[in-house]
Amino acid sequence: MNDMSSLTRRRLLGALCGSAALAALPVRGQAGNPIRIGLSAEFGMQGSHAAQSIEKGILLAIDEINAGGGVLGRPLALEKRDDRGVPARGVDNLTEFAAMSDLVAVFCGRFSPVAIEQAPVANRLGVLLLDPWAAADGIVQQPAPNYVFRVSANDSWAMQTLLDHARRRQYRKLALLLPNTAWGRSSEAAALAHARSDAGLRLASYWYNWGDSDFAPRLQQLRSEGARALIMVANESEGAHVVRAMAALPPEQRIPIISHWGIAGGDFANTAGKALEAVDLVVVQTFSFSGNSNPRAKAVAAALPKRFGHDVAALRGQVGFAHAYDLTYLLAGALRKAGNTGRAAVRDALESIDSHDGLVRNYRKPFGPNDHEGLDRAQMFLARFDAEGNLRAIPR
Repeated sequence: MNDMSSLTRRRLLGALCGSAALAALPVRGQAGNPIRIGLSAEFGMQGSHAAQSIEKGILLAIDEINAGGGVLGRPLALEKRDDRGVPARGVDNLTEFAAMSDLVAVFCGRFSPVAIEQAPVANRLGVLLLDPWAAADGIVQQPAPNYVFRVSANDSWAMQTLLDHARRRQYRKLALLLPNTAWGRSSEAAALAHARSDAGLRLASYWYNWGDSDFAPRLQQLRSEGARALIMVANESEGAHVVRAMAALPPEQRIPIISHWGIAGGDFANTAGKALEAVDLVVVQTFSFSGNSNPRAKAVAAALPKRFGHDVAALRGQVGFAHAYDLTYLLAGALRKAGNTGRAAVRDALESIDSHDGLVRNYRKPFGPNDHEGLDRAQMFLARFDAEGNLRAIPR
């Protein structure tokens, strides 16, 4: 703890010194100098592909934008840092980025506990925080002027979609399996709020810690207490343990798993193995290349092998890629609209973007002064893992 505190103090001092030195630096907008974008994500977390997917989405968008002349006569460039999914590291990275005078915005990674801590710091430092994955509702709920913008699901929409699916299948007593984190608490609050509109829907919460691997006792408990289906909020590691524990039960004792999308951040199908075939599992999503006939999605899929050396079937965490790709284009549009790289001006411009035809949706005034969510519940759908380990939408 003392080492982390010392590191934080040094970086905060560096940020203050950087701010004090701005007057001595070249004026922003000087032709040829790159406009930098930051990315703080969990690159060092074993088994997670989300940070890499987000990075690829940003890089491909940057390549396309730069090939078209860049923005304001300048190229875009990406700077990345590894936060390992640790909130303190994420805050340190954000503080370091904020001290860079030619950096206009920072992308966060997949983990809500990190983004929850970064968001108020971004607001205080006046640097844009762009969220392409983390779903906790409170991330974008910052005081004005709000510098946090999201193109992703939030927990309210995700949990409503999961519960609506359970209702359509006539599962009335549900178990909520939740991590003891900000993400788990946000998901529980969203589920309970939605359930209040349906007096016949009964929810019971069961908590676990990150790193837990033995879920058999919890499954036995929730089954003995009458759960007809399991609403699972988990990442790929814990989620795979849950699936294997469910598959180990006799067939007549297994119950369906209706999952939040954390498990899509890694190679879940490979991690879960054959157990996945024995379990009824659906996952909420906002985007997938699998079965996607959108012309832009096809064009982007065709560009992947040339840029990254693999085809789209090998791309894990596809929602992170698509959200980050679209967010980069929205940022470029805001820069053009602002006419300069001043962070406050770009923030204001993001709130008044007119339109952009993206991968996930056609954006029409995606943000406003009181709405920093670039998607809405209409983009939510349920999917199953296909033979290639990617998620394919199922009929609504």
